[in-house]
Parts: sequence; structure tokens; C-alpha cells
Amino acid sequence: MLNETDGFALAEDSRASVGPKIGGIVVMFILPFLFGLAPLKASKMKNAARFTSIANCFGGGVFFGTCFTHLIPEVAIEINIWRDSSDNKFLKSLPIAEMLECLGFVAILFVETLVHSHGSKSSKKENKEDTKEDLYALQTNGDAHIGDSETKSINSASTETSAEPKRKGVGVLIFALAVHSVFEGLAIGVEAKTTTFLQLAGAILIHKCVVAFAVGTRLIDAGLMLKGIVISLTIFCISTPIGIAVAMGILETLANGSHITMALVSGLIQGLSTGFFLYITFVEMICDEIRDGKDLPLKTLFLAIGVLIIAISTVVHNYSEKMQS
Repeated sequence: MLNETDGFALAEDSRASVGPKIGGIVVMFILPFLFGLAPLKASKMKNAARFTSIANCFGGGVFFGTCFTHLIPEVAIEINIWRDSSDNKFLKSLPIAEMLECLGFVAILFVETLVHSHGSKSSKKENKEDTKEDLYALQTNGDAHIGDSETKSINSASTETSAEPKRKGVGVLIFALAVHSVFEGLAIGVEAKTTTFLQLAGAILIHKCVVAFAVGTRLIDAGLMLKGIVISLTIFCISTPIGIAVAMGILETLANGSHITMALVSGLIQGLSTGFFLYITFVEMICDEIRDGKDLPLKTLFLAIGVLIIAISTVVHNYSEKMQS
């Protein structure tokens, strides 16, 4: 726990590290953004569909590893800081972090169910109206068959309908990642010493670049246009710099009670967003690719590689923290 003297010392050190932190903010945005755009070029290759599918499995592995090496442990740490400060024995016995994650998972499942249910009803209604219009057109024109242009139009509409749930899932994914990234930025932004900040920022930057590549692949797979991809990547990439900037602002006013309050707020928000993240990772990414049934050995390999890369980056990050403690 910080006392008043320590708070003043941290504030002084923080002022000295403003330059490196501003540089870190710039790099933390630009580099992941470029990695997020990288799959765009690969998506124009000859076997783009196969590449996207396999890269999506790699992304699933990255998110899989992120869930269990970053998100879940960090939520537990934040919640436990607040829970352990209480004298209530019943409160200390509750698995609050796990309950929040389950609540987030069920909440997004409930929302998705409502959206799909409403979309299904709307789709059936539109199909009935389109069928009536087509019959009327056939009777009026005396056509005996549907031409190529009509067939293409129907196929295009079908593709758009099937892609719609993926686009909504991408929105949830970006939201969950952005929330986590803001708190990630807060975590490294409160580091007053320049050397500590640079080491932690470097480890997180490696992790964020890998995740950004996976996010870019997911955005392409969801069928987003270039504008949508750029906006989504911007939201994701700017989240950590926002967290760092906010941390720089609050570091000077950090008091005895604020650390526990911050831990509670951080734990609550991150707990729910982790539930969202778990849903998108396993239900809408990994399951979709495995259910496809194509290139399963290769997909499994790249999923494992994604998990391994995150595991290595986590070891580097944790080692950097231990060296400075």
C-alpha cells in the first residue's frame, strides 16, 4: 500500500518519464495497427479463403491463450485485491471473478439469441414478400425461369445474411479487447520508472501485435469492407495508449484508498468483458472453424502455435515484472 511520501515520489518519477511514455503511446498505436492490416494483403492471394480460415484458427489460438494467461488471471488479481481488503468472511468465500466471467458469457449469449431470433423473423418476412414480388414479376413478364442476374442477386443476399452474425460478433470482440487494452494501458502507465515502463511496454507490444494480426484476420473473415476494418483496428489499437494517458493523469493523485477502488472497478468491467471474450473465442471462432471440417490437422497446428506464442510472450512479460520487483 502506498503512503503519502511514496505518492509524492511516484509523481516526481512520473514527470521524469513523460517523454518515454508519449513515445510508447505512439509506437503502441502504430505498430499493432500495421500488423492488423497485414492480413489484407494476404487475403488477395490465390488461396485466400484457405489462408483466411487457417489464419483464423491461429487467431483463435492467440485469443485462447490470451483468455487463460492474461484475462482470467488479471481479473482474479483485481477482484482479490478488493475482496481481501474486506473483513466479511462470506464475501471472501465467493468466487466473484469466476461469477463475473460466467455472467458476461451468459449475457452475450442471451443478447446473441435475441438478435438471431429477431433476425430470423425479419428474414422470413422479407423472404415471403420477395417471393410474392417474384411471382408477380413472373406472371407479368411471362418469364419461365430466373436469369443469371436474379440468381446472383439471391446468392449475394444469402451471403450478406450469413455474414451478418459474424459482423456483430466482431463488434463484441473489438469491445472486449478494447476494454482489456485500456486497463492494460493503465497497468503499465502507472509505472513511474522509465526502465520498468519500457520493459513492460515492450512485452505488451509484442503480445498486442500478434493479437492485432489475429483481429485483422477475423475482420476479413467477417466480410468487413476496408473502412470497417480501419475503424475497428483504430478502436483496438488506440485503447492501450488511452489507458497509458489516463494513468499518467491519475498517477499524481493516487491515494491510499484509490488503489482498492480502482481494483474493484477494473475487476468488475474486465470480468464481464472476459466473459464476452470467451464467448467470441470459443463459440464463434474455434467452433466455427472446427465444424467446417477442412484442413483440421493444419488448423489444429496453427491454433497450437497461436497459444504457444502467447504463452512465450506471457513468460517474457512476467519475467520483466519479476526482475523489477
